[in-house]
Amino acid sequence: MYNLNHTSIKFVPQNILVVDDEQQVCEFLAEALTFLGHSVVTAGNGQEALEKLDKETFSLVIADMDMPVMDGMELIRNIVSGNSRTPDIIAITGHSMRYRYTDVVAAGAVDFITKPFTLNELEAKVNRIVRERQMRIELERLAVRDPLTGLYNRRFFQKVVHREAIRSVRYRTSLFMLYLDVDYFKEYNDQHGHNAGDALLIRFGELLNASIRNGVDTAFRFGGDEFTVLLTSLGSGDDPGLEQAMMVAERIRENYNKLCQSPTTLSIGLSIFTKGDGEIQEDIDRMTHQADLALYHVKNELHGDNIHFFQQQESG
Repeated sequence: MYNLNHTSIKFVPQNILVVDDEQQVCEFLAEALTFLGHSVVTAGNGQEALEKLDKETFSLVIADMDMPVMDGMELIRNIVSGNSRTPDIIAITGHSMRYRYTDVVAAGAVDFITKPFTLNELEAKVNRIVRERQMRIELERLAVRDPLTGLYNRRFFQKVVHREAIRSVRYRTSLFMLYLDVDYFKEYNDQHGHNAGDALLIRFGELLNASIRNGVDTAFRFGGDEFTVLLTSLGSGDDPGLEQAMMVAERIRENYNKLCQSPTTLSIGLSIFTKGDGEIQEDIDRMTHQADLALYHVKNELHGDNIHFFQQQESG
């Protein structure tokens, strides 16, 4: 489904910090990198570079190894140890024998370039680093996304629900889970073919994202025709926001039915996170199980196309 060849990685301008005690070198690098389409900030030594890194985010640092105040090796170690989002680092030196490539890489740099160097050599190294970073970002994205719908996958659900459960306890806000299943999806596939079935799931994924709060709630594809949604911070205390959660569920169901994809309809089970006396994962598992039970009730007792909220007094 996905293409990760080099031609699929688009050029992305970088914010680059150039560090060198020779002003002419800084000016040359800044001019060359700006010509290549990047944004450039310069610093005259390692200490000045760290100060600028504290104030601004850079994706790439190009640093000379021989500098006063703080040399390049110490700068690299400081960047790697003190920055939660460490930029890639290229080390520059006119004394290649003093600093071994392996030592520089071990300290945290991703590449090494020796003075004098050409613009072509610099461009090739920067482009390779940028391309590899973009590929890493894409691989990280693919690892948490469902390849068909683009929604987050079941594995990422475990990470998000754990984070949101902790937040729910800490801030005493509500956390609801919707468990959604497309009724008669097998029959739809049999009638229209698997390509049409895939297209329907893609449209449903888009519908889910359009029906929830961007950046607040999260939709996932669990697999097949099963989906989940986490609704956060709808209420707190005596009013956890059940009415709002039911409204969201009903909006999703109504919007799905407007797609007019007969014979399919939508069943939704709803549960709420509650903190018990045990580990928080036990509470998460209970919420997930209760949403599953609520969905089962809709499909088997209400014959689909409905919503059911799991009441705490229900058995199972």
